[in-house]
Amino acid sequence: MIRLAICDDHKIVREGIRQIIQGFPDIDLVADDISSGEELLQKLRKTQVDVIVLDVSLPGRSGLEVLKQVKIFYPETNVLVLSMYPEDQFAIRMLKAGASGYLHKDSSPDVLIEAIRVISKGGEYLSPEITKLLYREMNNKNQELPHTSLSDREYEVFLAIGEGKPNNAIANQLSLSAKTISTYRSRILNKMNMDNNSDMIKYILLHDLVPAA
Repeated sequence: MIRLAICDDHKIVREGIRQIIQGFPDIDLVADDISSGEELLQKLRKTQVDVIVLDVSLPGRSGLEVLKQVKIFYPETNVLVLSMYPEDQFAIRMLKAGASGYLHKDSSPDVLIEAIRVISKGGEYLSPEITKLLYREMNNKNQELPHTSLSDREYEVFLAIGEGKPNNAIANQLSLSAKTISTYRSRILNKMNMDNNSDMIKYILLHDLVPAA
C-alpha cells in the first residue's frame, strides 16, 4: 500500500487528485488537506508517508524550500512535484533538490498514477521533456542563459518580480523581509546584466518562463 500525501494550496487540485486515486486500492491517501509547507512538515512528524505530491507555489515556504527540508528530515519519503510551471522552468532545480519526478498539472490521470507507483518503489519518473532537459544540462547547452546562474532563492524572487509582484508581496510569499527582497533584486540585476524590473519581465516573457494558464 502506497501512503500518499498531497500538498497544494488550491483545494480544487487536492480534491481532483483525491477523486483520481479513489479507484486505485494500492494507494492510501493519508493526507489530502495540506495547503502549505509548514502543514506538510507538521504532518510528517506524526504520519508515515511514502510519496508526497508537492506543488511548487505555496504560501510561506516555497515548494523548493519545503522539498529540501523533507529530504533532510525524511529522506526515505519520495516526492513527486506537480506544478503549473513548465518543465524547463523548475524541473531541473527540483530534481537536484531531491524530487523523484516532476509533472505538469495538465498531465493525464494515468500518468499521475504511474508516476506515483514508480516513485513509491524508489524509482524516478522522467517525462520525455525532462529527459531532454537533463541531456541539455549534461552537455552544458543552456549555460549561456543568464537565469541559470541564479541561486534557487534568487530564481524564485526573479520569477515573482516577473509576475509583477511588489517587493512586499514577494516578501510575504517567501517569508522574508522587504529589505531582503531588495537585496536579492540587486543581485539578480547584477548577475543578469539588467537595469530594472522591466528588463526582467521582458526576459521572462522571451524565454517563456511563466506558468502555463
